[in-house]
Amino acid sequence: MFAAAAAMTEGNLVWALITGNPVMADGVALFHASHNNLAGAGAAPDVASLSAMRKAIRMQKSLGGNEMNLAASLILAPPSLETGLEQLLAPLARYLPATTDEVNPFAGKFETVIESRLETASATAWYGMVSPNTIDTIEVAYLNGQQGLYTESRVGFDVDGMEMKARLDIGASVIDFRGFYKNPG
Repeated sequence: MFAAAAAMTEGNLVWALITGNPVMADGVALFHASHNNLAGAGAAPDVASLSAMRKAIRMQKSLGGNEMNLAASLILAPPSLETGLEQLLAPLARYLPATTDEVNPFAGKFETVIESRLETASATAWYGMVSPNTIDTIEVAYLNGQQGLYTESRVGFDVDGMEMKARLDIGASVIDFRGFYKNPG
């Protein structure tokens, strides 16, 4: 019970950062037009909107103004978009394309992460993200390096049984906006 609650708490912290659009160190929200990581108009995932997301992430610049050439590899989406994404990203087409215009350029290109906590914030918004191994995006830190749940137990003196306590000392913060993209759907 304690472990499940701790895992849920960790996840809640991270997803709240993504959906809460916190203000970054530069004084601008995580997802903002000036960060070039927010779609100008909402659209469901399709070839055009995925192309725009991929290009926006690819064209991100470092603090020194150099192109970073980042590659989007994840699509984060609520359950309401799951089936459409499965159809769009399926590695096998239902039919053989007759022309190159019918070829799906995104078949098998992205890993999808479907998260119910995104649905609570918006049933239509979806996100593109680079691999966490490519650029630091969200930092999760633990007090004194104690990763995960800390538990203690002792034999009860006042009651027959065991007394247990558990704690999770954790914090999370967005490190860099360049690894994210949001389409409000």
